[in-house]
This record gives sequence, C-alpha cells and structure tokens, in this order.
Amino acid sequence: MKTAPVKFIVERLPFWNKLSPSEQASVSARASIKQFAKGQHVGGNSSVCLGIVLLLEGEIRVSMASDEGREITLYRAGENEVCISTASCVIRQLTFDVDVTALQDTTVPVVPASLCAQLMESNIYVKAFIFEKETERYSQTLWAMQQMLFKRLDQRLAFYFVEHYKKSGSLEIQKTQEEVARDVNSTREVVTRMLHEFAAKGLVKVKRGAMQILNKEGLEGIASLRSQ
Repeated sequence: MKTAPVKFIVERLPFWNKLSPSEQASVSARASIKQFAKGQHVGGNSSVCLGIVLLLEGEIRVSMASDEGREITLYRAGENEVCISTASCVIRQLTFDVDVTALQDTTVPVVPASLCAQLMESNIYVKAFIFEKETERYSQTLWAMQQMLFKRLDQRLAFYFVEHYKKSGSLEIQKTQEEVARDVNSTREVVTRMLHEFAAKGLVKVKRGAMQILNKEGLEGIASLRSQ
C-alpha cells in the first residue's frame, strides 16, 4: 500500500483536533509509519514500548499467554482503529502482560511512547482519550473471559461466524482452523470436531484454509442459547 506523508496521516488520529499547534507539530515531526508482516510481533508489555498506533490497513491481535504457553485472544483491532496496548509503558493501569501480533500485513502510523507520555501530561483530551480506550479494551478483555467461562464452545464458535458475517457481509471466512481456534480460545483439535458437527448439520462448509456459512439463522440460534 502506498501511504501519504505521515504529516497528513496523523490528522486521522481521533484526538488530532484537540492538540495545540505546537503539539500537532511535534506529532507530525516525531510520528512514523511502520509495516508488519502477517504473524510478526508488533509489541506488548514484554517488548520495546512502541506507542499509540492507528491501523491504516490490516488487523492485529492482542493476547496473553499462560506459563505453559496457552494463548488467550483478548481482542482484535482492524482498519481505522487505535491500539493503546502497544503503549503500555506510559499507562500505569495496564499491569498484565499482553502480546500484539499482526494477523495480516499491517500498516500503522506510530506516535512514539515518549511523546504519548508528554501529551498525557500536557493535554487533558489526550489523557481522557487514552483512558477511554483503556476502559474499552478492558471491557473487551472481560467479555473474552466471560465467553470462556460461561459459554460452550458451540455457542462461541457460532457467535464467531455470525459476528464475522455482520462485520464483513461475507459468508466465507478466509482463515485456517488453527486461526479460528485461536480466535475462540480453544484448541485446533476441538474446533475441528465442532466444525465437523456444524458441517453435518448443514450449518457450515469446511474448505481448505476457509469456511463458508450455509445456515446463518441456524448459527444465530446456537449462539443465542443459554449455557446449560
């Protein structure tokens, strides 16, 4: 993707119009464009603190891992969304370790962490925006935990298909079974068995590296069932 000069791209930051002229000049001068390949590590608590990123294209996944190596997807962010998990070093309230990974080839303008810290001190609008985003992401994290604790896998998987259709308008999901398992916080083997059950019921069609929704209403019915 051919990107415009960073000084024009940073104007898409949600808090841009709340910055003073000198603050806008600092952001324009110090922000940079970074590109990450699919699967590449973007940032997180355990790595160099990147700063606030705005996704121009692509998608990222924010996750956490147990000592045994099992990963849990907390949330994903896509085009035109802002991620503050890459700026954890300047947000004292972020006390748990997360990893941020590119799910697709991803392009982001970055407001460096040191500048983020300065803006939070000097500009109440930036500070409020970051805390608002932090609250939003924390809510998404709690939702992910709630799904794992209180929803059966068939419900989570059906909901995953339904939400994909609502967001994209496409009946086909271009992901491997391993990627889907990671998104619904399960193992590939268990998700594969559940997909075979869905396929046998005529709900989905499983392809190589993709899945197709055949019965959206049936999936909606499963997703809305109360846990037994």
